[in-house]
Amino acid sequence: MKLWQRAASVVVMLAASIQGTAGAQTFPSKPIHIIVPFSAGSGGDILARMLGPKFTAAWGQPVIVENHEGAGGAIGAEIVAKASPDGYTLLLAATSWAAAPSLYDKLPYDPLRDFAAVGRICFIPSVLVVGPSLHVSNVKDLIRLARAKPGQLDYASSGKGTSSFLSMELLKAMAHVDILEVPYKATAQALTDVIGGQVMMNMPNLASALPQIRAGRVRALAVTSAKRSTAAPDIPTMAESAGLPGYEAAQWQGLVAPSATPPQIIAQINAELNRALQEPDIREQLSKLGIELAPTTPKQFSAAIASDVAKWGQLIRTLNLHLD
Repeated sequence: MKLWQRAASVVVMLAASIQGTAGAQTFPSKPIHIIVPFSAGSGGDILARMLGPKFTAAWGQPVIVENHEGAGGAIGAEIVAKASPDGYTLLLAATSWAAAPSLYDKLPYDPLRDFAAVGRICFIPSVLVVGPSLHVSNVKDLIRLARAKPGQLDYASSGKGTSSFLSMELLKAMAHVDILEVPYKATAQALTDVIGGQVMMNMPNLASALPQIRAGRVRALAVTSAKRSTAAPDIPTMAESAGLPGYEAAQWQGLVAPSATPPQIIAQINAELNRALQEPDIREQLSKLGIELAPTTPKQFSAAIASDVAKWGQLIRTLNLHLD
């Protein structure tokens, strides 16, 4: 390469570096949108609306939380996958987002190809709750009843591929029972219909279910985490209540961005996310909801996502849960 060509290459690289650094330094200069692919009142929605004001206070720009539920979270995920990779559109991603590629053939996104990991926020256990029409006090009783009445009991899911769907299907497979799925578009409506007796049971995340449990509108049988929740220590784990050692299906939540988002902007959002998670009011609120904080760097979160895609893919194939 001639001297002038080398000099030109250096100038181009320096310009790109300066542009990227300038972009990170001026970010954000307009409102940021956090897309929650589930309904208002869901665990992800609660998290996004807690974090939004913290980001706004730090950056001086509005943070708008938008709910785009449906298709097991794929509708919201597609919006972010196709958004400009500039850090202004983020997805509140969850376990179901990583599991979806193994469930569906024609998914409008790929979690590894189309997104850049920003940072994990937390782990949230789900909880098996039953309505007033189902007279069981623990999961062992529920399993006995389901075996006596195959296909006659039903459960509300928040849609194919969501955490409530995966958690219940795992229970069905491990307990060898046939319980009918009744899919819903919204987590809140699924829980409402369990309270009203239209559906017998549900596995919402603990954060969204705790107010209804504490009000006595639904009865909690077990949490899906390996250990009892500090927010509800009286609720046994699934392994304890069902006698199913090895059952664990706590979901994670985190922020991701479109894949080509500059690393400097990813790092800036990650730093602010992790700072916000250390604030006493956030920690206290999340602890009361049974949410376990689990912040990461972008690199750590990226590795965890890849591991989860493989883990859920293997489970889905083993349980033959693949959907058209």
